[in-house]
Amino acid sequence: MSKEKTSENRGPDKKGKDPPYMKHVYDGDQWGIFYLPIDDFEQELPELGKALDHIQQNHGEATAVIPNIGLTKASLLLGTSFQGVKGFAIIYKKHNL
Repeated sequence: MSKEKTSENRGPDKKGKDPPYMKHVYDGDQWGIFYLPIDDFEQELPELGKALDHIQQNHGEATAVIPNIGLTKASLLLGTSFQGVKGFAIIYKKHNL
């Protein structure tokens, strides 16, 4: 079994701290994954941009952004058939060290 590094046991990024709105869920030898939870898709799109900039500057090149689709706060008002984006998984290839 591989020993993956998570935010609890990995080294800090270049600046010493990832933003609190991002969760570094995987930090392997070549690849890493962040998760960015959101509540309001349209209002929080700038946070996705900030996250992508942060990853590019401190970790590596983002290669995929995968939406997490499911029940959201709006589902309480609009019914369970309404689903939206709850967050994003951002997969990145690490900078050559």
